[in-house]
Amino acid sequence: MKFSNLLYTAILLLVSSPAYTQVEQWDTYITRFDGKPGSVLVDMGLYQSAPDKKYPNVVITGPQANKCGDQGMSDAEEIEELENMLSASGNFITGVTPRILAGTFTNNCKRLNYYYVKDTVGIRNALARMYARSYKNYNYFITIKHDPEWLTYRTFLYPDEATQNWMANSKLVKKLIEEGDSLKKPRNVYFDFYFSSDAERSSFAASELVKGYQQVQLTESKKQRAYGIVLSKQTPVTMDDINRITAELKVDTKKFSGTYAGWRSMREKEAKK
Repeated sequence: MKFSNLLYTAILLLVSSPAYTQVEQWDTYITRFDGKPGSVLVDMGLYQSAPDKKYPNVVITGPQANKCGDQGMSDAEEIEELENMLSASGNFITGVTPRILAGTFTNNCKRLNYYYVKDTVGIRNALARMYARSYKNYNYFITIKHDPEWLTYRTFLYPDEATQNWMANSKLVKKLIEEGDSLKKPRNVYFDFYFSSDAERSSFAASELVKGYQQVQLTESKKQRAYGIVLSKQTPVTMDDINRITAELKVDTKKFSGTYAGWRSMREKEAKK
């Protein structure tokens, strides 16, 4: 999957699933697929435990919108009905076998749910009957694959590192916008990092200071081997600016086996004081 630089609003939901005890962490992002925009809603919380060998098969199913624009996105008036169809598909699968909903992909007039299931026997027929009985006016899709390594989830639905960086930045930038920040005025932005040794931290700091960063603070937790450092830089916080800077910092941090832990900034009106 190739990701575009489309600005999007990331939505984070924390819900509890009756079919799976793990806490779900839903997030969404915009992508391009086959030359058209699409959106992915994915349970990020599944990644740490994936693959779950008890659910070795993936069922991909959902409707094709009847009202669809040139870019392949469904009409707003039809979304509720499409969501009803997705909910119905989940209920039918639950009646046949335990399942985990991993994500939803919307692209090229299609809205598809991705379920990992224990057993596929009877699922195709059950879904076909449901669509034929309750949604006669819609075309639908059913794909069933053996995917014990959860490659569909880990390499298709789950965002790559660059997209995750964009998602994290988008949340912070959105918050600043909601607080009335124009984003364009340069201000001090603070970046947090952690390293497993003082030597690695010092080498990283030296590499960044020559690039115009300022060292703000050092922290240490010897028990956890966490040697922290806070750097700052004067910069606007538009998505283009902050995404470029953080992408570079993440690459630099890895050179010294460190962890980039995010950024923070005052609103523009506070920075003027």
